[in-house]
Amino acid sequence: MAMARVTGDALTLCSVCNRRHTNLTRLLGASAPDDWLAVSNGERLEAELTPDVCILPDSGLIRHFIRGHLQLAVDDMELSPFVWSIWVEVSEDSMRVIAQHWSDPNRAATRPLEGVLANELPYSEPTKGLPVEVHTRDMGQAPLIMLSRGSTHGLAIEQRDGITVHRVAELGELLQR
Repeated sequence: MAMARVTGDALTLCSVCNRRHTNLTRLLGASAPDDWLAVSNGERLEAELTPDVCILPDSGLIRHFIRGHLQLAVDDMELSPFVWSIWVEVSEDSMRVIAQHWSDPNRAATRPLEGVLANELPYSEPTKGLPVEVHTRDMGQAPLIMLSRGSTHGLAIEQRDGITVHRVAELGELLQR
């Protein structure tokens, strides 16, 4: 997974390891949906991949993806939020709604759309395929991705409850391996 990175430093000592974490990655993300790599080169030639949208022919079907941000609050306000920049697969109808409102200054008022997570993240349970809501935001901001509040998946719990600075360091280390 190719990663986008934004870094920062913890201002206080970590409550888990009693160290000050530096150069923490605050934004991690994939440059494409995982399935981008699974299709043939020929299908990729007929596909479209921009920093925000992916249209992917796959075995005769056309699949639609949008990049968004899944935010996790961090217990150090200087580092908050930690952001997963991820891809979500949406229906053709949802992609049509997104396209219709893409340049609309009021696009944040668009109703949330349903989709499924299209990247595998470093959690003990699979993340690809988790149902999500896509909330469009003001122009210039990636859509906000929200997991179900009732989900018991570790990622959903972290989105709901937040994470420690130590967890931010762990996530950065997991993806550098």
